[in-house]
Amino acid sequence: MPKRISVIGRTPIVDEHYMPSDLQVVSMSKLHKHVGSYYGKIVKTLKEEGIITKEYGMWKLREDLQDKGIAVYVTGRMRCFYHFYLSWTPEGVEFIKEIINHRTQH
Repeated sequence: MPKRISVIGRTPIVDEHYMPSDLQVVSMSKLHKHVGSYYGKIVKTLKEEGIITKEYGMWKLREDLQDKGIAVYVTGRMRCFYHFYLSWTPEGVEFIKEIINHRTQH
């Protein structure tokens, strides 16, 4: 897990300008390229499974998954405020693939 600058809940936050070179993450908006499904279906499935919720305009990971190394928040400054984006580690991408595949098989 990368050196974190802070946490939201127990999910680490990493600065996009100081991202460790060994940390690979996939944003929510690009997840479909790695999972083999479309964005709307991925979000719907993750919400129905209770894995993510939207709070105050940002995605929040379910509490028991926050320190499992499957996701981080990537932050950066945009003009005078900071933005936070939930992004998935390679382990998180595999976790989501399993959920999507399990759902389509049943």
